[in-house]
Amino acid sequence: MRGLNILYLDGYGIKINTKNLKRLSLLTITNGRNKHTSKQETHEFSPRKIPYDSIIIDGHSGYISLQAFHWLSKNNIPVFVMDFDGTVLSNILPPTPVKVDVKLSQIKLAFDRTTRFIVAKALIQAKIIRSLQVLDWLAERYDITEHQKRAQAETLSLFKAKTVSQIRTAEGRVALRYWQAIKSTIPECFTFDGRTTGSHNNNAVDPINLTLNYAYGVLEGYCRKAINTVGLEPSIGFLHKYSDYQTKQSLVYDLQEPFRWIADITTLEAFESGVLDLKDFYFFGNDYRYRIEVEAKRRFLKLFQEKFNSGAKYKGGVCKWDTIILRKTQELSRYLSGKTKKIDFAESPLKLERNDTLGLRKRIMELTEKEARELGIGKSTLHYLRKNARSNKSFKTYRKVAQKLLPV
Repeated sequence: MRGLNILYLDGYGIKINTKNLKRLSLLTITNGRNKHTSKQETHEFSPRKIPYDSIIIDGHSGYISLQAFHWLSKNNIPVFVMDFDGTVLSNILPPTPVKVDVKLSQIKLAFDRTTRFIVAKALIQAKIIRSLQVLDWLAERYDITEHQKRAQAETLSLFKAKTVSQIRTAEGRVALRYWQAIKSTIPECFTFDGRTTGSHNNNAVDPINLTLNYAYGVLEGYCRKAINTVGLEPSIGFLHKYSDYQTKQSLVYDLQEPFRWIADITTLEAFESGVLDLKDFYFFGNDYRYRIEVEAKRRFLKLFQEKFNSGAKYKGGVCKWDTIILRKTQELSRYLSGKTKKIDFAESPLKLERNDTLGLRKRIMELTEKEARELGIGKSTLHYLRKNARSNKSFKTYRKVAQKLLPV
């Protein structure tokens, strides 16, 4: 399984073209210039030998040739052009398979109240399950018990829902408690007040929201790719209103819902661990919206890839999350075609672990030098353990040391 592997391009003067040699056609990609680069980096790839599964262009200066479009399409490599805040400005996807029967079924059933309700509920039920699991993961380090109880109580409204509108209301009520819990764990210096600011929640008015938006943008690209591969119509959804100008690719937004937790947890880990910090963000112009430094964005994308490629058990095997997104899209297609009778977006078990729990931190801080010696933990190791335990940042402990401190 190759998994998520993004080629990230940024800066000024990006070039994507081809070299047509007598016996070989090479794709040539030249990265752009920015304040961190003195020399532009160039990559060359032979057909079917490109190691990347997608290309993200984060820049506004450069070109891509028509022949390069053809080369990338033939090699099944999508290209996503993203704005600084994670908005997908444009995308180049491989040709969509012609499946008229699937699209006709999708369009017909999108207007069927029963089907819309079933699919919308399955999407939000999966999202809520994952959200509660993220809160469980947070609770291993932070005291968010009251927030968890409130979020859990709000889930009852989903089971009482009778319409798609009521499903959206139930999701919003759980989401409010979810983001309140997350807000309580974030230092005040990041000025994070939740996902809703003003009239819309995509305003990058603080570093956390900007990072979340960017992660959602990457996730959106992979949902677009899965929908394109399966042959569904991206503008016809079941949960989001396809008449709303903000959600004209409503099936793409639908499909993101069960997988948004990946972006959430990666963002939280990035700030907890110090992969991202306040110094990595800046204002540009007078729109009072944050930008993120290029090198920091690269670090974040690397962490996102690691999380995306961590994988989960699925149908008797282990799949990476891009594969699971594709499989779930295929299952949706089969459901809409009448080939299966049920749809479930949360059946793959999720295992979230952290080794900087409240219990471990407390154990380290209470550990005496004598007890440490008896456990086989040296002075220098104990010093760094205490330093990490006092810090607000997340940390990792070697498994053998962790087992000595908190034996199973």
